Amino acid sequence: MKRTFFPLILLSLLMGRFLTGFAQEPVHVVIDANSTGKVISPLLFGHNLEHTRRAIWQGISAEMIDNRKFAATDCGLPIGWTTLTGKGITIDEKVAYAGNHSVRIENNEGTFCGIWQQHDWMAFRKDVKYAFRVWTKSDVDQTVHLQIVDRPGFHVVFSGETLAKAGDWQLWSGEFTSPVPVKGGRLEIRLTTPGILWIGAMSLMPADNFHGMRRDVVDLFKQLKPGCLRWPGGCFAEYYDWKDGLLPVDKRPPIGPGQWVGLLPDSHGYDNHEIGTDEFIALCRELNSAPAITIRYGEGSPEEAASWVEYCNRGVDTYWGKIRADRGHPEPFQVKYWYVGNEIWGMSLVKNKDPKFCTALSRHFTEAMMKADPGITPIRCAQFHDPAWQSEIIKEMTESPEFPELIQDGYYGPDYAGMTQMSKVPTMNILPSLISERQLLDQANTGKKRVGIAFYEWNTMWDRPGDVISGVFAAGMLNMFCREAENLKLELTGYFQPVTEGAIKVDPLTSEFEPDGQVFALFAPHQGNRLLKTSSMAADADIDLCASLAPDGKSIYVTVINRNTTHDRILELSLLNFSPQANVTAKFLIPLTQETGGEFVRQDENLKVSGGNNLILKLPPCTVVGMPISINIITKQ
Repeated sequence: MKRTFFPLILLSLLMGRFLTGFAQEPVHVVIDANSTGKVISPLLFGHNLEHTRRAIWQGISAEMIDNRKFAATDCGLPIGWTTLTGKGITIDEKVAYAGNHSVRIENNEGTFCGIWQQHDWMAFRKDVKYAFRVWTKSDVDQTVHLQIVDRPGFHVVFSGETLAKAGDWQLWSGEFTSPVPVKGGRLEIRLTTPGILWIGAMSLMPADNFHGMRRDVVDLFKQLKPGCLRWPGGCFAEYYDWKDGLLPVDKRPPIGPGQWVGLLPDSHGYDNHEIGTDEFIALCRELNSAPAITIRYGEGSPEEAASWVEYCNRGVDTYWGKIRADRGHPEPFQVKYWYVGNEIWGMSLVKNKDPKFCTALSRHFTEAMMKADPGITPIRCAQFHDPAWQSEIIKEMTESPEFPELIQDGYYGPDYAGMTQMSKVPTMNILPSLISERQLLDQANTGKKRVGIAFYEWNTMWDRPGDVISGVFAAGMLNMFCREAENLKLELTGYFQPVTEGAIKVDPLTSEFEPDGQVFALFAPHQGNRLLKTSSMAADADIDLCASLAPDGKSIYVTVINRNTTHDRILELSLLNFSPQANVTAKFLIPLTQETGGEFVRQDENLKVSGGNNLILKLPPCTVVGMPISINIITKQ
């Protein structure tokens, strides 16, 4: 995590531990420049950006207004809002702008009437420009006032008014620069003359937002280098109607409430649909990530899914391709990866979860989507941990010559446990399960194109911040993916999930890496490199390592984990058939504690190469290391 200072005592303790004696024999690993595997695909470093909990609101979204479309209500009032006078405010279900209703302000007495909200996310930086939008409808010409002040009310951030004319919905928008820094500001909108005003939607965010997203969060996301990005879910995908995302962002109906209370508890059960297909593709291009889209399954249809494929991938000579072009995107988005539902045996809204029925239904979806674009890669659901599902999938693979190239499987790590249980799970538990699945797939697919695996969701647990436990687990998963992808035909993976649940911590005015994010940034240099085969390591070995050779052949990158939870370890690294530079800078992530909530401290160490090709690393327990090593390859004679 980012720190402004470290107490000298803490640094002394770390350095003392780092340089002390070691309780076990050194581990010797050989890396050979002439023993190369395949290129490490960036798709192995994928992420899931799902509209759940605080991933969007209070996460990547730049929006500062809570319940901005007034979807969530209680006792006839919008949740998150308070009436100025205790009266005159109702939910009007006959007049709607975004969704099914609007807020009605009726100022019968002619004094003043309105609504306000105050919370920590109403936060402003001094001299930063902000933009607001208010959609109103009025029965008479009347003046509408908008004011934002700090928590005590001593400083005015913004004060303005507009004339709302009688008639249809109209937009009041503007920009202002905050004259003071504010945390926990108060926003209010009010009438001071008799009349009725309906508010359909409001918005407030920094003016420099990236398609409605926070630039600081997007910039951190870039450093994670997600090779692919899966959206809009997960479980949330079952509630997502992609065509609603073509509406202007303020007009899009809020999504919710879902059947599962764990989806959106932090935004009163609703998502305000800030990110649609166009915004998602813009984010993928900004991150240089391959987009991967999950279609809704239970309440969707093959035709709906096919139209989404057509919108994303076809030319202007098609119905939906022309609509995309008319919206300012003449070139196809070229979305290759499409998930045919998500966990259809579990959280899916499909009513009939019989494996035989769902397998046939998935085939209909796949056929329709591939008819819209034969070049896509559909990713079918498979529940390989259930014999009934396994049987149906295997049967269809055997009988169908058009079975998809990729099949999805994924799960979190075991129930969230301490470091002792979690540090070696990637190689001792998850890898054997993947190997078993690979064997089943190959046995069923004899003589046909080998079906790949999309490991679509992985983490220690959802709805938790990252810590050292999840960070060491993530490091082990990434090392394992890089080493085993070729044998497993593992095509892409998806970490769940980057924003506010392990990788990026977001506060009202700041954002920073959590431990998992630090690990992803440390491992990113492997992407596009060629795997270097190393001396074998047991599944329960303390040292876990991966090495790769850069495309230009001028450097290698090594990532190492000491998975021992109690003892320091020494790693003796022998570099064959290349000569490294005399000094190597190793980047260490050292745990401050292994307890739940623990963090890494980042420390760089200069290591000397001995004997021309040997490196010795001293690794405290549960430390993660990344080493770029500049080299000269020694060619075979």
